[in-house]
Amino acid sequence: MFSWLTSLFKQIWKFWNRLDEKTKRAIIEEVVKSFEKMFRAFYKMTKSHS
Repeated sequence: MFSWLTSLFKQIWKFWNRLDEKTKRAIIEEVVKSFEKMFRAFYKMTKSHS
């Protein structure tokens, strides 16, 4: 049932392992920045409704 999901994660993991450390670090930083923006917006929204 979830074999396609397992396959997807395996492919992503293979891709990730082929990246150099500098590229991995850059990807992680961008993901963190993106989530930071979303969490700040969510916090502001919930704070204004309180």
